[in-house]
Amino acid sequence: MNTEVSMANNRPPARILVVEDEAVVALDLQGQLQDMHYDVCGVADNGEDAIAFANSRRPNLILMDIVIKGKVDGIEAAGHISRALHIPVVFLTAYSDDNTVARAARTASYGYLTKPFQPRELRAAIEVALYKAALERQLRESEQWFAATLRCVGDGVVATNEAGAVRFMNPAAEALVGCTSTSALGRDVAELLQLKDGRSGAPLECPAHRALREGAAVGIDFGSALLNHAGAEVRIDDSAAPIRDDNGHMLGAVMVFRDVSERLAFEERLRQSEERFRNAFDFAPVGMALVGLDKRFLQVNAAICAMLGTTEGELLASNQDAYSMPSELAGENRLLNEVLSGHTISAQFEKRYRRRDGSALWALVSVSLLRKEQEPLCWLWQAHDLTERKNAEWRLARLAHFDPLTGLANRTWLNDEIERQIAVARRRGQRFAVVFIDLDHFKSVNDSLGHEAGDELLKLIAAKLRTALRETDSVARLGGDEFVMLLPEIRGPEDVLVVTDKVQVECAKPLMLSGQEISIGISVGVSLFPDDAQDARTLLRYADSALYHAKAEGRNTLRFYQPELTARVEQRMKLGAGLRLALRRDEFEICYQPQIRLADGKPESVEALIRWRHPQMGLLHPNEFIALAEETGLSVSIGDWMLHEACRQAAGWDAGTDLVVAVNVSPRQFSHGDLLAVVRNALSESGLPPKRLCLEITEQLLLEHSEANLDVLARLREMGIAIAIDDFGSGYSSLSYIRRFHPSKMKIDISLIQHVAESEDDAALVRAAIAMAHQLQVQVVAEGVESLAQEAFLKAEGCDIGQGYLYSKPLPQAQMLAWMKARSAGN
Repeated sequence: MNTEVSMANNRPPARILVVEDEAVVALDLQGQLQDMHYDVCGVADNGEDAIAFANSRRPNLILMDIVIKGKVDGIEAAGHISRALHIPVVFLTAYSDDNTVARAARTASYGYLTKPFQPRELRAAIEVALYKAALERQLRESEQWFAATLRCVGDGVVATNEAGAVRFMNPAAEALVGCTSTSALGRDVAELLQLKDGRSGAPLECPAHRALREGAAVGIDFGSALLNHAGAEVRIDDSAAPIRDDNGHMLGAVMVFRDVSERLAFEERLRQSEERFRNAFDFAPVGMALVGLDKRFLQVNAAICAMLGTTEGELLASNQDAYSMPSELAGENRLLNEVLSGHTISAQFEKRYRRRDGSALWALVSVSLLRKEQEPLCWLWQAHDLTERKNAEWRLARLAHFDPLTGLANRTWLNDEIERQIAVARRRGQRFAVVFIDLDHFKSVNDSLGHEAGDELLKLIAAKLRTALRETDSVARLGGDEFVMLLPEIRGPEDVLVVTDKVQVECAKPLMLSGQEISIGISVGVSLFPDDAQDARTLLRYADSALYHAKAEGRNTLRFYQPELTARVEQRMKLGAGLRLALRRDEFEICYQPQIRLADGKPESVEALIRWRHPQMGLLHPNEFIALAEETGLSVSIGDWMLHEACRQAAGWDAGTDLVVAVNVSPRQFSHGDLLAVVRNALSESGLPPKRLCLEITEQLLLEHSEANLDVLARLREMGIAIAIDDFGSGYSSLSYIRRFHPSKMKIDISLIQHVAESEDDAALVRAAIAMAHQLQVQVVAEGVESLAQEAFLKAEGCDIGQGYLYSKPLPQAQMLAWMKARSAGN
């Protein structure tokens, strides 16, 4: 039942006006109503006052005595109030003669109680009257809405009775037919609406009559023509449906129609335009295609089918990317996005297509964006075949730029490519490496096995180098046994080592040469742009110099040009070797940094932070070894140790404490480990309650393998473990995933907190993050709180928890517990 007409007790008390000329009776009635928790908004003893009170106080219900003082009795007053104000009236009288009852009935009263009556009778009469009044009010409002809607609707609407006589016509219908609704009422709808077939001109049966005859909805799919009262012919779309009562009896029909003359004229112009476009499109000598924004082919001409060696049907069932080279898609999409964003009007670029038979086709492609009402609709692609020209250019370039023995690029190409890489790296603010490679003891192979075997070895090494490189890398042969690799888009020496380690391993594999199995080592020298030099000649010279030092130090060795880079590489190798032994030697430790409730300054939780007590280097912080642990695959075992040890230590803290321990979980623990089993074991072995464990994850984790990760997170939450998003604001956030898995906490990164008291931009970002988190019922932790000004801002914005050196640096377990005890005692 609708809540507006419900008799439920949770609605506001009904306001009731009592009209009774006997004071004692009125007082008694008022008391009964108040006992029933109704609101008596007034008492009147005559008809005139009753009407005045009803006007001014607008009660929900009136209890009206029929025989009252004054010239206006209760029945007359009730009739006036009912007509003018639609307020329900229940009569109360000692008279029950037929004449009185008949007079009362003519006022459309809502009830009639004969005095004396019981309280339950009174209450029942009131509730029934209120319920009935609410229903009638809804009906009136519905009718008003319906009438207003029909008056405002742009389509013509005509309603008839069961015989087809017009009962209603809205203003839009008046305009289309050319007569007023007043003159139309009562006339047969077929006389009012003279229709004929829009194509043949044959007379048509009025849809309203047809709906009455067939008892079902009807419509004219091909359009009708209406002859209006001014003699003009109007093309319309029309439909009609029967109107039935609750018992299925026919009450009449409603017909809806609209003027489609302009639409039909436009459709004809559009048809002619499309025909002209289609002819130009189909018979164009260049390949043309309409391509959806999702790159699916929508329309293709014969030329593009011939170019790609396929059929129209096959193209329309596929998309552009299926015929494209994967390595070129990123650049192509970037150009298309520039057009989509309005930065350019069109895009033109050279593109390699993959034909149906697997062969490549070069084309000069021009792409324009077609729009509809300023919104992107689809792409118009034009492709000119450049294959013959490109093949000729390639043959010339190969002669000039490639080594005929190995098929690798030569020195000329290498110099040009280094200059190109320098320009790209400068524009993008990137680094790249020049890697000089020399085969160890190549002369011995030539001398012992002959030059043919030496040439064969060079070809085999060239193939190995190609295999070991990344897709973006390149390699050239300078002559003899000297090779140079170019490694673009590197972050530092560590990225170089990833590639060179792979190259050294690949080249060290035994080879069969002239019937003999040999193993070959390589020496490597590396220079970096822009660290070492800014031009191609110097970069090559420095890499060659580093190669010389590598050979001098024992062959099968790698050296960077700068001494400090060599030191960094050695440091990395030393750390990597030590890292593999650190777990077995029990060299890892845990420090804890308190997290403080900003509202009352009390500790709520601690974050567990790992430290490595290296035998030679002393205490190392995570930023000195965690990245290396990720690269070497040791982060999973280190993370598992961290989780077990933090749970074990936390379980041993003072009995009854609710202090939560937060442990960071790396993405690799999700993708390469069984995190759920590790967590269960850590809790089971330590006895730590799940509610005292919080796992901190990064934003990036939500974007990588998101569905699988969300499933793991959901199961962790089912175990009662809290989840916190760490370093929020430092990367790319996926708000949809945050909303879906609903974390317990969100930690705002220190980079945003650091300047929050001075920077309006940072303050706005932090304020928005807090508001968003609170909207999602997520607690907010501010990382890196170091000043009272930062704390004051965070408190003012409603941040829940603070963490940082303002409260405490990370402490060993014993010191942290002592700090907690002192902090709790101080508060």
